[in-house]
Amino acid sequence: MVTPTRVTLHGPEMEPLNRILRKHRNHSDYFMRVQFCDEDGTDLWFNPRVNYEDVFERYKNVLNKGIQVAGRIYQFLGFSHSSLRSHAAWFMAPFVDDSGEMQLYRHIIKSLGDFEHIQIPAKCAARIGQTFSETPAFISLTDSDISAWNIPDIKSSIGGDDRVFSDGVGTISREALELIWPRLPRGSLIPTCLQIRWGGVKGMLSLDARLPGRVMCIRRESMEKFPSQDTKNLEICGGASKPLKLVLNRQMIKILEDLGVRNDFFLRLQKTELDRLRAVTADAYNTGTFLHMQGIGLNCFLPSFIKSLDKYGIDYRRDDFLRTVVQNVVLQELRLLKHKARIPVPKGVTVFGGMDETGFLREGEVYIAYDTYRRPGRTSIDGSLRDGPVLVTRSPALHPGDIQLVKMRTPPAGHPLRNLRNCIAFSQFGRRDLPSQLSGGDLDGDLYNIIWDRDAMPKVTYKAADYPRVTPAALGKTVERKDMANCFVDFMQSDCLGLIATRHLVVSDQDPNGTLGNDCLTLAGLHSTAVDFSKTGIPVDTKEIPKAPRFRPDFLAPAPPAHIFDRNEIEFIGKNETLEEDDEDMLPPHQYYKSEKILGILYRNVDEKHIWTEDIQRVVTRAGPSVWDQFVGLIERKIYDYTGGRVTWRIRQAEAKRLRDVYEDTVIQAMSTYSDNHVKRMTEIEVFCGSIFNKAGAQTRRQKDNSKKLKAEFDRLSEWLVGQMRRKLRTVDQEASSIYNSSSSNQYSFLSDDPVTRMLAPNREALEMSYSCLMVGLMPNEGFELEDGKQLQSFKVIAASVLLKELTELVNRIRGGRMVVPGNGYEGVGGGFVGVSSGPAMSYAYNGFDVDVGQYPNYGYSEYL
Repeated sequence: MVTPTRVTLHGPEMEPLNRILRKHRNHSDYFMRVQFCDEDGTDLWFNPRVNYEDVFERYKNVLNKGIQVAGRIYQFLGFSHSSLRSHAAWFMAPFVDDSGEMQLYRHIIKSLGDFEHIQIPAKCAARIGQTFSETPAFISLTDSDISAWNIPDIKSSIGGDDRVFSDGVGTISREALELIWPRLPRGSLIPTCLQIRWGGVKGMLSLDARLPGRVMCIRRESMEKFPSQDTKNLEICGGASKPLKLVLNRQMIKILEDLGVRNDFFLRLQKTELDRLRAVTADAYNTGTFLHMQGIGLNCFLPSFIKSLDKYGIDYRRDDFLRTVVQNVVLQELRLLKHKARIPVPKGVTVFGGMDETGFLREGEVYIAYDTYRRPGRTSIDGSLRDGPVLVTRSPALHPGDIQLVKMRTPPAGHPLRNLRNCIAFSQFGRRDLPSQLSGGDLDGDLYNIIWDRDAMPKVTYKAADYPRVTPAALGKTVERKDMANCFVDFMQSDCLGLIATRHLVVSDQDPNGTLGNDCLTLAGLHSTAVDFSKTGIPVDTKEIPKAPRFRPDFLAPAPPAHIFDRNEIEFIGKNETLEEDDEDMLPPHQYYKSEKILGILYRNVDEKHIWTEDIQRVVTRAGPSVWDQFVGLIERKIYDYTGGRVTWRIRQAEAKRLRDVYEDTVIQAMSTYSDNHVKRMTEIEVFCGSIFNKAGAQTRRQKDNSKKLKAEFDRLSEWLVGQMRRKLRTVDQEASSIYNSSSSNQYSFLSDDPVTRMLAPNREALEMSYSCLMVGLMPNEGFELEDGKQLQSFKVIAASVLLKELTELVNRIRGGRMVVPGNGYEGVGGGFVGVSSGPAMSYAYNGFDVDVGQYPNYGYSEYL
C-alpha cells in the first residue's frame, strides 16, 4: 500500500487467477498488487480545494522507479479496468522461469501479444489490462479439439453512420459448450453465454445450436483488441448460469419518475421489501431463507443449520454470535434500502446481453430468457414475463434516454433462440443498435436490466444520448511503461465519477425539469466522458461541472450513526454526530432539506431506529441452558442412537485443534487486513458475513470493493475448512472393501457382521472430525484471544453445521435402506427409522438440456433428523 508518506506491506493474500498469474503460477510471489491511497487507506478523491500535486508526483515516482521488498525491486506492470477504478496496479520483479529463461517486463508483455501499433497510452494500458481480468476457469482448445472460426460483424448504415450490432459477441456450438461446463467453478449451472478472453480477444460467446461439432465463432473486428499468439487456452471470466434479481437504484428511480411512472409503483415495492426485512427475525425459517438469499454461510450450511435448531426447539437468537450475524445482515440491507433506494423488483431481472444471430427479431424487439426454477430458500425470479412491452436499461443510467421501452417477442418452439438462457437477445436490425442507446452499452459482457411490471411502464420516453466519438491524440511512437504509469496517475487526479453522479442527484431533485434539465444533461455527458477515460485518456473538464447547490436533499444525508461496540451487539447511538462529508464529494458538511420528490418520500418511509427496535431486535428469553449446551446434548444422543456409540470425538482432538488454530489465525489476519482503521481490527461478524460495516450509512466504494475481496477470501477459507472436516479419503466401495478384507484386528473388524457400522463407513471420518471440531471449538483457545480477552466464535458454528449435515446424510442413508456391501454396491437394511427419509434428487430440463442439479453442491440438509 503506497500512501503520501510511506509504503506499508500487507498479506500475502489470495488473488483470483488471471492469465499472467496462471502462466507463472510457480512464481506468483514475484507479482504484487499495489494500492495507492491516502494515509487512512481511503482513496484520494478529486477535490478542487486541495492541491495534491506533490502527492501525485510521489505516486509517479513509485510507479516509475518501483518498490524494494526483501531484496527485490518490484516495478509497474499494468492494471485492469476494475483495478484502475480502485486505484490499484500490478507490479512485478524479474525472475527466472521454469525453463530457465529470465522474465523481465518486456518479456511478460511480449508474451501476451503485440501492442506496438497502439500509440495511445490509455488504450494500450486497457488492452494489456485485459490479461489481468479474473479468469477462474479455462480450457485448452488443442486438447478439447475446439476450432475457432472467423465471422464478420453485423452492421447497419441506415442512419448514415456505421452501427455495429454485434459489438463484442461471437457464438459457440453446443458440443463445445458441453466440454466447458464441467470446468466452470463449483456451483455453476450450465450457462449458454460465456464471457471470455482468448489471446487478444475479449467479449461474449453465446450458444448457436445450428453450429456443427466443436466450434466457436469470433468477430475479430469488434472482439480482437490486439494480435496475439497466446491462443492455446480459452479463458472464462464468467457465464450466464443464473438470472440476477433486479434492484432499483436512485438514478434509475429518478429517471422513471421523470418518465411519468407513478409514485405508487415505488412505494408498493418498498413496502414489500420492508415487510420482508421486518419478518426475517420472526422465525427460524424466515431467517434461514434470508441468509440463503444473501449468500451468507452457504459453504458451511448455516441457513439450514439455523432451521434445524428450530426443529429441535433451540432458538438461535439466544446465541450472541448467531443473533448478531443475522442482525448485521438485516441492518446492511435496511441501510441500502433507505440510503441507496436499493428496492428489488419482483417483475424484473438482470441478465447478460447478446444478439439474435438468426434475424428473427425486428427493430425494437428483444427476446429475454431466464431460469425460474425453485428450490427451498433459493431466490427465484417471477415467471410472469410474456410478450409485450418491457423496459430495458443499464447501469449507470443518468440520461433520460438511458431507459427505453421495447417489445418482448418469443420465437416459436424449436427456434434456435429458444436454446438461450439467462440473457437478453437484441435485434440486429434498425438505425441504431439498442445496447449503445443504454448508457453506451455493448455486448462484450454488459448486464442489462429488464422490467415488465405494468405499473412501471412510462407515459413517455426520450431519445437516447448519442455522444460524439472522441479520438485522443496519439503519441506518434510506441507506448512505454512510463506513459501508462502517467496515465494511471492522471486517472487518480481526475477521478470525479462519484462527484458527477452525486451532483446529478442533487441538481435533478431541485430542477423543475428533473433529469431533463440542461445541467443534468450536461452532467450525463460528463459522466460518459469520465467512464471512457480508461480507454481514451481524456479527462473531464471540471470547469464544465455545474456548481454544487448550497442545500442537499435529505435522502443524501448520512445515516443515524451506528456502531458495533463489540461483536455481539449493534446499537444506535442517540442523536446525530457531526460527520465528515461522504467520500463522493470532499467538501464541508452540507445542510439538508426535505425533498418532496419520490426519492425523498422513499427515504423518509424507512424509519431505521423504529424497525430496528421493534422488528429486528426481538426480545429473547435468556433463561435455561445455552444454545450450545442444548445442541451438544442433542448431538450426543443422536450419535449414540444412530451409531451405537461407535463415533467419538476425542480420537481426532489434536487434529481438530490444529484446524482451529489455522482457521482462527486466518480470521484474525483478515480482521486486520480489511479494517478501515489501521489501529483497530474489524469484528469477526464482518469477516464471517464478508461485509464491512459503515457506521455512517451505506458502504463507501472502497468498503464495497474490500467487502467483495473479504467475502471471497472467507468463502475460500470456509470452503477449505468444511472440506477438511468432511474429507473422505476413499470412495465408499474402497473403504468398505478394504475394511471387509482386512485380517488385522482393529476397531472396524466387525464391519462385515454389523449393518449399521457398514452404513457408517462413508461418513465415519467426517463425523468424527466435525464432532471433534465442535467440542474443541467450545473450549478456550489460548493465544488466540481478542483484545478484550474474548474468543472467536465462528469455528464452532461451522463445525456444528457440518456435523449436523453429516449426521443427516447418515440417517438418510439408513432410512433409505442403503447399506455398504463390498463389491456389490448397496443392499437393503429393512426397517429403518420412523420419520426420517431422503427426498429425490432435484433436476429439471429445458430446450433439450437435461440438468441434474444433484451433481452440484447441495447447500442444505435434505431432511432433518
